[in-house]
Amino acid sequence: MTMRLRLASRPHYRPPGRNNRHISCAYQHVRLPGPMLLPLRLGVMNVLSWLRLAVTLWLLRRAARLAGWLLLAAAAVAAWPVTAVTAVGYTAAWLRGWPAVRLRRTAAEALLVTAVWLFAAALHASGWRTLALIPVRDWQAGWQWHVTAPGLTRTFLLLAPPALPAGLGLAALAWAWRIYAVTAGIRGWTASAPITFDARQWRRQVRTAGGRIAAPGAVPLLARRSRIPVGGTIRTVGHRWRPVFAVPAAACARHMVVVGATGSGKTNLMMRLWAGWFTATLAAARKGGRRPLLVVLDCKGGPDARTKAARTRRLLYGAGARRVAIWPDEARLSLWDLPPRDLAVLLFQMIDSGDGAAAYYADIMQAVLTLAVAAPCGPPRSAAAFLDRLDPRWLRRAWDDGRHPRQAERARAAARHLPDIQLRFATLLNRLGPALDGPGHLADADAWYFILEGTREPSVAEAQALALTELTARAACDPPAEPRAILLAADDYSAVSRRVPISNLYERGRSLGIGVQVSAQSWSGLGSSEDERTRIAATADGGVWVLSTPRPEPLAALAGMRRVLQTAHRLVGATWGDTTTRKGGTTRIERAWVADPELIRRLETGQACYIHRGAATFVQVARPVLSPLSLPVARPSVVLPPPRREPEPGPPPSLDDVLGSPVS
Repeated sequence: MTMRLRLASRPHYRPPGRNNRHISCAYQHVRLPGPMLLPLRLGVMNVLSWLRLAVTLWLLRRAARLAGWLLLAAAAVAAWPVTAVTAVGYTAAWLRGWPAVRLRRTAAEALLVTAVWLFAAALHASGWRTLALIPVRDWQAGWQWHVTAPGLTRTFLLLAPPALPAGLGLAALAWAWRIYAVTAGIRGWTASAPITFDARQWRRQVRTAGGRIAAPGAVPLLARRSRIPVGGTIRTVGHRWRPVFAVPAAACARHMVVVGATGSGKTNLMMRLWAGWFTATLAAARKGGRRPLLVVLDCKGGPDARTKAARTRRLLYGAGARRVAIWPDEARLSLWDLPPRDLAVLLFQMIDSGDGAAAYYADIMQAVLTLAVAAPCGPPRSAAAFLDRLDPRWLRRAWDDGRHPRQAERARAAARHLPDIQLRFATLLNRLGPALDGPGHLADADAWYFILEGTREPSVAEAQALALTELTARAACDPPAEPRAILLAADDYSAVSRRVPISNLYERGRSLGIGVQVSAQSWSGLGSSEDERTRIAATADGGVWVLSTPRPEPLAALAGMRRVLQTAHRLVGATWGDTTTRKGGTTRIERAWVADPELIRRLETGQACYIHRGAATFVQVARPVLSPLSLPVARPSVVLPPPRREPEPGPPPSLDDVLGSPVS
């Protein structure tokens, strides 16, 4: 709109009108020296003017951005040694999947080179000013030489001490910003950029971790400060990142849970933890600590169990063990060395007595076992001696001495049930075999590998597990025996968990100072109810190892949630709506898994997630192999002697035996 406005020479002229206070913004007050006619283009801006203004502003923004990039390029060219180190560090982190902390630590380590260089230069410099100008002079001299490979190499070597930490530090900052920007959704060409970036980085991290553990000697059995190396670190969330992930040996001395499906690499992980704990405890014993005692229960059994036992024995011999016993193939234990009361309770638990109406017979059985085991002549020393005591005449002779009238009355009352009880225990002891009939003690070896046929004979394996856990508890609290640092590890414990709940095993281990390590194939294998499984996993203060399993959500919930930024943008197809300004988006704080269940579900063989104290670390587990540089001389397997038959101490003779029975 074109208007002609006559302006007077007075300072402020207002056009006449009733509502001149509400005049449109198109009228402007202009102060001129004299009256004149001035054409002004006021009012609504036409389309052509708006386009000119928009193009001008766009050109100004582009010019400012181009000027900034030109200045940055000039600085990069001027400080080309730092630029070269930054480019190499950034590219290496991108290709190898490193976190930014890896570059920061490398930059901090490179400062040692800078410090040595400064110290050497200070010895020849006449003052601090001369010392500070040394890099400047080297840089100036580099531009005076011809741009050739020898000249550039010489300049880079002269400036390398200050350029290395500076370049790596800048690379760490750039890479950290890239990770943050892509994961938060504020960078990337497409809306799926965060997902693609995370998947690509995971593949590179796995490849890097696999290459790291493939190097000979990269993952030893024991590291400094009594830490057990497990394998190459893939990714950490909350834990401190290290190239090789390691757990303290003290974590194995507490309660630990390992969950993984068949073929997920659970055995290699547990064997590495066993060997590392044994090595660390043995080193502490040489300094005055307790000697280690490793007790392994392989509850599945079968031919694979024998193979694992042989591998474990070779590994422990290399770690310094003197005697490793494999039960029941090569060694035996004596169940009858337990105190009488504990032995009676154990024998009662080994028989499935049932409930309801069978509770009456269970009480009778418990009373008979107490009479047979706690007889005045002492406890039985073998299975045959115990079965001989389940006889009415033997019990009557043992207790009918005039000093135990109550026990004698109980023996007479239970006389008619003794044949049935004797038959049940004869069947049980026959199925258990001679492996628990002695001789042998847990103190006879440094490590025991027990093979229970939980798959073939579940009831027998359950009874054996009861006996072995009781013997382990006795070894931990036996005052006359040498105090030992004990680790009780149960592989595939779900095969025998019906009779021996893991929660009870944890409680007994905590009270006796025994480290308990339990593995299962799934979440449901940890216990019979959801409450029991939750209690077991929550009390694993040594950490939870989760390998590939179909239902990792309950275990991943132990790590909790973390805060992340989620950014939303306008989309046009699969790309951002405004790729220049990225306006119109929103960013909010959301909650995400610390240990992603979907990532755990897709773990490959040998990959594990360690959950501890609200943090998670993904590891590529290294196969436990002794270093050939420190391989000791192989020791022969230990074969304990066959069971000995000691004479059974009978009850004191009665008058009928001495004088003869009266003639009726």
